[in-house]
Amino acid sequence: MKVDSGSALDGATILANADRIGPLLREHAAEVEAARRLTEPVVNALRSTGVFRMAMPAAWGGPEVDICRQIEIVETLSRADASAGWCAQIGADSGYYSANIDQAAARSLYPDLDAVTAGWLTPAGTLEVCDGGYRLSGRWSFGSGVTHADVIVGGARVTENGSPRLLADGTPERRIAMLPAAQWDVLDTWRPLGLTGSGSHDYTITDTFVPAENTWVHGRSYRSGPLYSWRGMVVVNFVGVPLGTALDACDVATSILDAKVLVPEMIPARDAPRVRAAVARAQAMVGAARSYVYDTVSTFWSVIVAGDEPSIRQRAHLAGLLVHTVSECRTAVRLLVDTVGSVAIQDECSLGRQMRDLDTIAQHTLGKSRMWEWAGAMYFGQNSPSPLL
Repeated sequence: MKVDSGSALDGATILANADRIGPLLREHAAEVEAARRLTEPVVNALRSTGVFRMAMPAAWGGPEVDICRQIEIVETLSRADASAGWCAQIGADSGYYSANIDQAAARSLYPDLDAVTAGWLTPAGTLEVCDGGYRLSGRWSFGSGVTHADVIVGGARVTENGSPRLLADGTPERRIAMLPAAQWDVLDTWRPLGLTGSGSHDYTITDTFVPAENTWVHGRSYRSGPLYSWRGMVVVNFVGVPLGTALDACDVATSILDAKVLVPEMIPARDAPRVRAAVARAQAMVGAARSYVYDTVSTFWSVIVAGDEPSIRQRAHLAGLLVHTVSECRTAVRLLVDTVGSVAIQDECSLGRQMRDLDTIAQHTLGKSRMWEWAGAMYFGQNSPSPLL
């Protein structure tokens, strides 16, 4: 296996590299699941593709890959292993998060374009004001990729002399802190049914100094360019994971059914009308979801590239798209699992793992049913409670 690498990587090359490491990711998928984290060969393979640098700016020598190509890259990796695709899209947040702080500080924190970021933005910690910055303490959950990260982030409430510091409008101040991974402690807590290899452990830090320039709030960017001009771009490539997982599940199920004989009928499964109908329905569901993704996101991207602010209706389209993709892909794979039958529940069958992965993805904020409610409210002109939508 040979992948192209170097500072001149572009989106097309990263995509080709992602495709080339597919066999390695498949080979290591069971080992990754057992380890409950990405193993070193998998992390090294992902790093070699350039996926972790895909949102890094051209000013730093990064590829600054457009968002549709990013989805395609994540989708390609997720066809081979959802945990690898999941960690790839989160690790690539480095390019977005580093845009939110002064660029001299950002370059110091990210001297390597392939540096991996992990962490949770929800304010589960406290930033106590001190000279030059803050003292950070807290414990965060769902640190996907935290076991191989170079930089870790944590959302926190700002306190001063132990009391919450308030903004001008009277609401508590919140900031996100970023520090090198060596300054955090990872706790062995991740034992889920799906996305097991993502290593989404809890992590903690106690009374650690964070320079003021290493903290940020949503909505401010120190960079120009479309990738960094809209605060929610960081979550859009998320949809590549359910798409890639479901697309591969369609292929896996079809292959199994092509060789299966139904009992007690003793006829080839491929000849059974219910099997044919299920395969066709699943393919159509995933294909339609995929078309909706690229159509909606490309339209949204054209608005951003033109320098315009997305309307609340355009943001509603995007919010609904996120949960729709997860829902449709999950339903399609459930149909395939039910059609394949007992083969799908065996350890060696990737279809069962793909179902578990999609069940877990559906518990993420972006995949939960309340996202439908948020998207619907936006169609009526009401803003989402999420700062990223």
